[in-house]
Amino acid sequence: MCNLLKCFTMNDTQEDLMTQSYLSPEEDEKHNPQDSRSAYSREKSGRRDLPAGTVTLLFTDMEGSTHLLQQLGNRYTDVLTEYRHLQRAIFREYHGYEVDTQGDAFFTAFARTRDAVAAAVATQRTLARHSWGEGITIRVRVGIHTGEPELAAEGYVGIDIHFAARLMNAGHGGQVLLSQTTRDLIIHNLPDDVTIRDLGEHRLKDLSYPQHLFQLVIANLPFDFPRLSTLDTYANTLPVHPSPLIGRKNELASILDLMRQQDVRLLTLTGIGGVGKTRLGVQAAAELSDECADGVFFVSLAPISDSALVIPTIAQALGVRDETNQPLLERLKEDVRQKQILLLLDNFEQVIAAASYVADLLAACPKLRVLVTSREILHLQIEHEFRVPPLPQPDFAHVADLAALSQNEAVELFVKRAQAVRPEFFTAGDRTGSSTQ
Repeated sequence: MCNLLKCFTMNDTQEDLMTQSYLSPEEDEKHNPQDSRSAYSREKSGRRDLPAGTVTLLFTDMEGSTHLLQQLGNRYTDVLTEYRHLQRAIFREYHGYEVDTQGDAFFTAFARTRDAVAAAVATQRTLARHSWGEGITIRVRVGIHTGEPELAAEGYVGIDIHFAARLMNAGHGGQVLLSQTTRDLIIHNLPDDVTIRDLGEHRLKDLSYPQHLFQLVIANLPFDFPRLSTLDTYANTLPVHPSPLIGRKNELASILDLMRQQDVRLLTLTGIGGVGKTRLGVQAAAELSDECADGVFFVSLAPISDSALVIPTIAQALGVRDETNQPLLERLKEDVRQKQILLLLDNFEQVIAAASYVADLLAACPKLRVLVTSREILHLQIEHEFRVPPLPQPDFAHVADLAALSQNEAVELFVKRAQAVRPEFFTAGDRTGSSTQ
């Protein structure tokens, strides 16, 4: 079966950063009392002096921090504190604005792209030469993207934040990844002894279109790394989504927790039509893709209503051809039997009579996992159900202000859907006001 213990490739810290659930400096000190913030970072708690307009966003994350915690035990706190002090000193030196830090992960903003790149280079050089103690190695992955994120009361919001965090998450310890925009801005103004390597196009796990990615090559530091952790690593047929998943952090985490369990091989996401089952299921499948060596396959059942067409549709998605006298179901079992595959069967409610075929496939293929979206369960003994609730609606009677209302996930989704039809819908200054009208 897939090694589902590692299927959720983003840890809680990274996911928090991506959804902008930022801790204030005071909250961070409460959670990490041995690492109180300096006056410099406390000044940023108001978020009003963060750079606006075109901003270069830098995300860092320590590779293997969980293993390091297990290795060091109580000593880990001292190492983490030392690491944070080094990072903050570098960011101050290169005029960085600390937007957030949680655990060992940092989110820092720079008004100048060259400062961000120089800070990343200094980070890798400093961590490489620092003496951490016998048997201790600290390796950090870095993602840098330049964009125009929206400045809100709590920090930055917008797709640029998601993209920068996903970019970092695709890399490995010691690696610095750049977006196309950042590369174009820095290519003629690189720090000394630094060059850029073209890594080609890759699909990040936000399910967007392929993005051209680049890597900094820093003299006297490692520059050959494993394949990027992207959707291109293994076969997949997941559909493209031009915008990131909005909200659903808790639901996504719960689904992935279930899929990590050894006895969960069939999970059905149920809920009313239009609640977001497909988008949530596709995102969960994307997060699981690294651990399914033979691929993740999306099978849309929306176009069919005849249960007899389910097996041919699955076979077509997997590239299994009906070229022998052998029944197609048996041919499909034979092909999948030893493969580590995740199938996402979408809109199963209209072919519910085909549930027995899914049971047959799971019985014959011990490494197969199946994620289903449906308005109703399949009524199989092996099945586990996860009900997808609607996004929480704002309480208009108790909304403090329009800025607070704009942070509601249902409102944000409404705005995104409206802007997809009418790009001019809502100006930056009147976005929520228009929606309430």
